[in-house]
Amino acid sequence: MSKYQISMEVEGPLAMWARPDTGSSPTSYPVPTWSAAKGLFESVAFFKDGSAWINPIRVEICKPVNKRSTDEVHYQKYMTNYGGPLRESSLIQKKASYQFSALAVSSPCYRLYAQIEKAAGQTWRQGNNPGHALQAIFERRLKKGQCYHTPCLGWSEFIPSYWGPLRDEKSESPTQTEVNTAINLNLVSVLKSVFDQHPNGKYKPGFQRGDDAWIRAGVFHYAE
Repeated sequence: MSKYQISMEVEGPLAMWARPDTGSSPTSYPVPTWSAAKGLFESVAFFKDGSAWINPIRVEICKPVNKRSTDEVHYQKYMTNYGGPLRESSLIQKKASYQFSALAVSSPCYRLYAQIEKAAGQTWRQGNNPGHALQAIFERRLKKGQCYHTPCLGWSEFIPSYWGPLRDEKSESPTQTEVNTAINLNLVSVLKSVFDQHPNGKYKPGFQRGDDAWIRAGVFHYAE
């Protein structure tokens, strides 16, 4: 059975792919984690029964075709209100909130690639192929600008200015992009997923380290 490949491009003013080791003042990874990339794909289409699921395989950091290449990823300070379960309470205001700062990626643009997998124990056969069906549904929705819920670049308030098909040299889009091959970064350790298997996994965070934690020529591969 052939692999069913899908891809999409996203761009926006800010993105937050929070590093778990940066605590209450989070700093973003320069690229989305595997789980975040999976969430972006699934904002367009997914199967609730898990008969076919989307497995991100790589991400490319992009720039406009005519923009000068730079080997830096730019960040911007971002202030937001915390409204979670650790809010301080008082006699006057029982639901007090406080501000905290974060360091988000500025003006990110990514191309995301994935392949569609079968769930453990599933058999795809002629006439009953969830992988092919999910690929067709995803590509149709992406082309029409339809989605299951609004995609976001990490945090829900970071809405993309563009999400859709790749804007490469084959695209008819007036804005075309290319991979920024000048970027080479050692991320040391990158969170991959918080579950041990997909779908229906148990909580067990996994990380990419060593050679698997490098961005090379603007491309980051998600480890198997």
